[in-house]
Amino acid sequence: MEDEVIEPWVQRYTDPRGIEVETVGVDIVNHRVIFRRPGYAPECVCPRRDWSKKFRKVEL
Repeated sequence: MEDEVIEPWVQRYTDPRGIEVETVGVDIVNHRVIFRRPGYAPECVCPRRDWSKKFRKVEL
């Protein structure tokens, strides 16, 4: 996407199925979180409005 502004943000979260993912950054123009799933090369995205509903931060 050509109109992106990505701010780095690295944290670990679990998805709705309990799989741990790692955030890469937040696209502040398109309001989405960019993250990686283990064993899956392409980056994934989730709308920011849905992120806190679907993902839970991993506490160390």
